[in-house]
Amino acid sequence: MSILKHTFTEMRRQPLISAVTLTGTALAIFLIMTVVMIQDVNVMPFAPESNRARFLHARFMNISNIGSDSGSSGNMSYQTAKKLYGSLESAEAVSIHKASPDAATAGIAGEAHVDVDKLETDGEFWKVFDFTFISGKPYGNEETGGNGKSVVLSESVARDIFGTVDVTGREIFIDHFTPYTVCGVVRDVPMMASSAYAGIWIPLTKGTVESSWGDYFGPVCATILAPSSDNFSLIRAEIDRRIQSFNTELGVNGKELIHHGSPYTQEKLQYVKSSNIDPEVFETPEKRTRMLVYTILLLIPAINLSSMTQSRLRRRVSELGVRRAFGCTRRRLMTEILNENLLMTIIGSLIGLLAGIICVWSMADTLFADQWKTGTSANLTPGMLIQWPIFFKATIFCFILNILSCGIPAWRAAMMKPTEAIGGLQK
Repeated sequence: MSILKHTFTEMRRQPLISAVTLTGTALAIFLIMTVVMIQDVNVMPFAPESNRARFLHARFMNISNIGSDSGSSGNMSYQTAKKLYGSLESAEAVSIHKASPDAATAGIAGEAHVDVDKLETDGEFWKVFDFTFISGKPYGNEETGGNGKSVVLSESVARDIFGTVDVTGREIFIDHFTPYTVCGVVRDVPMMASSAYAGIWIPLTKGTVESSWGDYFGPVCATILAPSSDNFSLIRAEIDRRIQSFNTELGVNGKELIHHGSPYTQEKLQYVKSSNIDPEVFETPEKRTRMLVYTILLLIPAINLSSMTQSRLRRRVSELGVRRAFGCTRRRLMTEILNENLLMTIIGSLIGLLAGIICVWSMADTLFADQWKTGTSANLTPGMLIQWPIFFKATIFCFILNILSCGIPAWRAAMMKPTEAIGGLQK
């Protein structure tokens, strides 16, 4: 408590410099945390993608003509996805689903329909992703391929259509003509959920299951849930064996599958820019660019902060001399100064973190808007924004700069003769 009291006393004695010091720390943390929040929301875990650290994504494939640069690439057909990724023994679960939601309408007979994002999935989808069911339950694999007409609604869609979420067993029409029976309602899914997002979910239709072009391409992808990240190598080894068998089949027609390192982890998925280019090509340069941006955002305010810290200390040279004259030890002076700077760094960092959260939260619908998605709400939660490891590293960085800027002057002041320090003379 004495450290807190002493620090706040010093802040009141030099209100302007103290305010600027706190602002400098807060600005450094605010800038770095805001950028991190916006970028890392694509890789950090949150429901219904809480298991992102255990995900492997098979989005695209590239089938080339042997001995030639020509070929085709894109998403897989359902049959190809089943052959390459279905029922992997080393995986906990594998879901085959549409690669992206489709724009659709949904409503009840005689009422205006609402625009929704519709995602077609198999029954394993509900095992891979951890949705929270408000009512009802998911559909199963037996409904895949047009064998069932069940639909899962998001909470907001259920309220838009029925005015309530207790709608299990009720009928809706999708795209005005096709009847479906509501089997469950789930919590709204953030638009940043790259694989699970939609407003309504239905079983893979017969048209999707049978859809293919070029014999192997189609509209689906696969999401693999591993028992743990330690199982990735086993899963990839199993997939490689299937690819070898698949290439034996393709080789008859002079073709081969090039998977470019697929399936990808959640982090590497962010670097996938093309279905026929290995994301490794982009990963290192983009990581370097990101680190450079982080450094600039953190370094510039922090350098200004260190200058203010040094200025604040120089104004206290006389005070240090008086305290030395009355018997205060050098060790105690240094400890108090370090404690003061640590406390001010922590206060400024917390202010910056809070400001970053408020900024991103209030602008979330704009920052994370997607022109291809009907949803207009990002549905962010505080847990999705707070990156404690980055926050602690940035705070430590600011504290170290503070120490470097005040440590040497503090030591020189402590080593001066009391008479020189009282006179404010620092050589």
